[in-house]
Amino acid sequence: MRADDVGNRLGIADADLDWIDRWERLGPAAEPLVLPTSAEAERLLVTRLGADAVDAVAVAAARPDPHRDPELWWLLERCHHQLLADMGGTGMLIWPKLSPDLGAVGRFVYLWALLSVLPHTLRYHRDRGVPEDVSWATLSNIGEKLRLNRERFDEPGLAVAFWFTLHFRGTIYRLGRLEFAIERLGPEHPFTGHAVGEVTLGIHIPAEGGPLLLQECDEAVARARRFFHALFHDLVPQDALYTCTSWLLDPQLAEHLPAGSNIVNFANRFQLAPPAPDAATRGEKDVLLFVFNHIGPYDASRLPRDSRLRTTLADGFTDGIAWQVRSGVWRD
Repeated sequence: MRADDVGNRLGIADADLDWIDRWERLGPAAEPLVLPTSAEAERLLVTRLGADAVDAVAVAAARPDPHRDPELWWLLERCHHQLLADMGGTGMLIWPKLSPDLGAVGRFVYLWALLSVLPHTLRYHRDRGVPEDVSWATLSNIGEKLRLNRERFDEPGLAVAFWFTLHFRGTIYRLGRLEFAIERLGPEHPFTGHAVGEVTLGIHIPAEGGPLLLQECDEAVARARRFFHALFHDLVPQDALYTCTSWLLDPQLAEHLPAGSNIVNFANRFQLAPPAPDAATRGEKDVLLFVFNHIGPYDASRLPRDSRLRTTLADGFTDGIAWQVRSGVWRD
């Protein structure tokens, strides 16, 4: 198959066609690509990866086939190789969007690439000494995102498969209420006095996990300090920053939520960096996505107000408040 035809057949945008060149140079992995059967994948998704049956069935039915889906199989082989070659690597692999005309197989091909390296991920965890319950707690975030995808797009899929290139490369771990990712500061990071490339631990908040109780968050950070010092001391300095970038850190929330709210208490644990130039643009997008499961244009008056948080944020949009994404460093 000619690589220069693959991009067009998969509907990859011109801006992302450099991925085709990168994948072509990489080629397939030396070892043959072996996918779990549809039945194995369905069972794994439900029993280990936290998926609802309806999503697991949809994934199983969309198993790629090298003869029926040659372009997608070409892509799958190279994503598989890329994940294997960078086990333990930092940073998400932002794979390009594929044409919706590819149907369910196209919507799930990246998930099948992730499933193809699962045995290697678990081996990496074992070699590091990661407890089995932590492995599965981490990887089961798949189920949450499959549910959210169905709610946002009214069909099964995994539009955020790129997020799981962290999980399946052994870069992020769920430790109690929070997730912690081994990260490196980028060239535009906002943390004064810290160098580009410095290793940090990024704090991420799973949507499914109950209230954001400060005690549980404190316990998660304390657990993470022990976990990474014991198992990743060769990669993560003991004095590494624990950072977070989220709309949850917007100090404006403290002016509109009740004193002592879980979100305000969580945000108060961080020393905020100055806002980025696009803080409000990102804030609007993230609040719509993560709080209202909404993508694209919106009418603030029609946003649901079925909880105190949603009411506060929707009323804020109506009143012209520019909610922000902010970054901060955890302080004990």
